[in-house]
Amino acid sequence: MTTIDTMQLVETPSADSRARVLALINASWTTQAISAAVQLGLPQGLGDGPQSLLALAHRTSCHAPSLLRLLRALASVGVVVQAEDGRFALTEMGALLSIDARGSLAAWAEFCGAYAWTAWGQLADCVRSGQSVRKRAGHADGFERLENDPAAAALFNRAMVSLTGSVAASVVDAIDFAGTQRIVDVGGGFGELLAAVLRAHPSMHGVLFDMAHATQAAGVALRAAGVAERCEVVTGSFFDAVPGGADAYLLKSVLHDWDDEHCALLLAQCARAMRPQTRLLIIERVVPEQLSVSAHEQAIARSDLNMLVGTGGCERTHGQYCSLLKAAGLRLTGLLALSGGFSVLDAALV
Repeated sequence: MTTIDTMQLVETPSADSRARVLALINASWTTQAISAAVQLGLPQGLGDGPQSLLALAHRTSCHAPSLLRLLRALASVGVVVQAEDGRFALTEMGALLSIDARGSLAAWAEFCGAYAWTAWGQLADCVRSGQSVRKRAGHADGFERLENDPAAAALFNRAMVSLTGSVAASVVDAIDFAGTQRIVDVGGGFGELLAAVLRAHPSMHGVLFDMAHATQAAGVALRAAGVAERCEVVTGSFFDAVPGGADAYLLKSVLHDWDDEHCALLLAQCARAMRPQTRLLIIERVVPEQLSVSAHEQAIARSDLNMLVGTGGCERTHGQYCSLLKAAGLRLTGLLALSGGFSVLDAALV
């Protein structure tokens, strides 16, 4: 347990502390600078190698003096580098912003700068009310809005793909799927996680289950992954029912989108679909009882606040997950740490 030195709190803050707090306050500029780079197509413009300012401005249809200011900002955070001859090039970090790069973060950068940005501006009001931005505006939490906005739906699902790749690799390496012949990915988006599991297990068959905003385009991704013939795509709401007859169910970054009431309903539907030997694999961040100053725990805190403003959900502790499972007639049988700060909560019927 961390102790608080009250004497330290009344001391005159050091210049270093002031600089660190100021950097935290000003950190929002990097989100917009990186998002703007993606929206303007700079990573693609630099994809063939170093470019002069004028050539890049022509490629991206940008005002050259203003583009120079953005490029200098990106250079200051290591996304691009400027050579002695004045030309700019992508760094290893910057290459991750190319839409066709392995492990690309382009869609997530654009989503954070364009869609999530306005919600974060209302964080104080969400904390006061305990409600998401959408709930405060009189709308329901969740993803129904994506059904009527194809562009937002496509960007959101691409962003989820970009965040799932590294976790999917860890799932494949860490989880023993022996005896699993049929697996259902509940709320699986474009199927990035399910495709990774199916590729690693050629005898396994899968079901990708999600709303239409995801499933309508998921077939393209599954075919590209070479698993479409072993994967059925089913459209529906997991609050109404979950496809039955599976040996295992995946719930990756789904429960954190919802409040306890909705999680209880979703888990109850999973329990109804499960058999005595069926596994429910919940892949989420698990909140420690007390957070420390670390990149891992800052990521958890950021995601938790993102759920507050965006979906009305939250990140949860081990105890909170156990309580949710128990209420749905499920029990935790194992907890396994994955890469990227995620964990697998292995659950079964009571």
